[in-house]
Amino acid sequence: MMLVISHSLDLHRTLELYLKKHFSWITYEKVFNDTDAFKKLQTIKDLELILSDWDDDYVDGYKLLLFSRQNPATKDLPFVMITEKHDGGSILKCVSANVSGYIKKPIDNEIIEQKLKSFLGKIYVRTNEAIQKQVNIKSLNIPPCPVIINDLRTELNKPTPALDKITELIRKDVAVTAVLLKFANSPIYGSGKVDNIVRALQVLGIKNFADMILAALLHVSLKKIGNVTETFWRHSLASATLCSFIAGKTNSKHTDSAYLMGLFHDCALPLLLNKFQEYGKYVDMAMSNSVEIIDKEDNEFSTNHAEVSALVVKSWKVDSSIVEAIKYHHNTELGTPRSMEHYSEAKELWNVIILAEHLSQYYGFSGASLIKSDEDFFNVYEKAMTELRMDVQDIKDLKEDAFTVIENISSTF
Repeated sequence: MMLVISHSLDLHRTLELYLKKHFSWITYEKVFNDTDAFKKLQTIKDLELILSDWDDDYVDGYKLLLFSRQNPATKDLPFVMITEKHDGGSILKCVSANVSGYIKKPIDNEIIEQKLKSFLGKIYVRTNEAIQKQVNIKSLNIPPCPVIINDLRTELNKPTPALDKITELIRKDVAVTAVLLKFANSPIYGSGKVDNIVRALQVLGIKNFADMILAALLHVSLKKIGNVTETFWRHSLASATLCSFIAGKTNSKHTDSAYLMGLFHDCALPLLLNKFQEYGKYVDMAMSNSVEIIDKEDNEFSTNHAEVSALVVKSWKVDSSIVEAIKYHHNTELGTPRSMEHYSEAKELWNVIILAEHLSQYYGFSGASLIKSDEDFFNVYEKAMTELRMDVQDIKDLKEDAFTVIENISSTF
């Protein structure tokens, strides 16, 4: 594992492309400021190399170097500084603090080859595990995105979509139509009985309608190749409903994305159940707000359902903010995304799915996992709840309010 600390997107991009080409087995974390870097230095397991900017508005590499040398877990790790400084006093200061090497800006492949390659070549921990994880993910038979999605997206993106053409495309697939109508009948829309495609389009609106078609197609695709259970789909619909409800209550601009995220966030479970006979013992924990499940899955299967779910929705060209939120929905904080462009939206969605998982579990839509108290939940996911500006009493109040939209889920499926 490698930690890269820099506020420069160009630097992260250059390193990322180089690693993909020459050291694809290396896992790495990117952080953009001191605050996150100090946290990572204390929490990352199997860290083997630290690469940090020296001095800019966001990163003080010298302080990070001193901290790493005082921390028992990182005191002996290679620490390479990226710098524009050339004065002898500054260099002597870092040498005295036991810096391992320097890379001078600007960073390009030639500089990496000359100055960093020797450090990268020594990274070995988790190499075999990373390769095995890639093998396992490829063997899961992830359903490809159907051609109809591209046809529908083309039509829906037109200034004036031909609604008759859209409905005709969907009517050709009875299974997709049936699932779409179930989604349209979700209590979150409060629309009464929806029994045909035209009515579903009226109730959902163009954007939601397109998202629900995507969800319906994935449902059908998973059912063909995976092990889909009623409990799984009840959990997915309950989570989607709660995500949309929470997003609305917190004045989020992303209620539509929140609903789609809730439907997709555990979509890997049928694939994992189909691939691994012994996966059944982890399903309840996967459909809960457990932070332990990811390590348990990684240890036994060299992959985990959050990572595979994110890969599925990414391959279906779902918005990257949803992909990031799904990938980290069992983590106590959102990981650093590959692009900062959608970070704010991803963070909002991640906050929402964390709380939705707790409420879903409380109302019995998450298998048979033990329910954490609101206090225990808050302590584990304090960062997400703080960003939602919620305390324990707010969570209790929200649980009561949520009952009005969750009570009819059982009759929907």
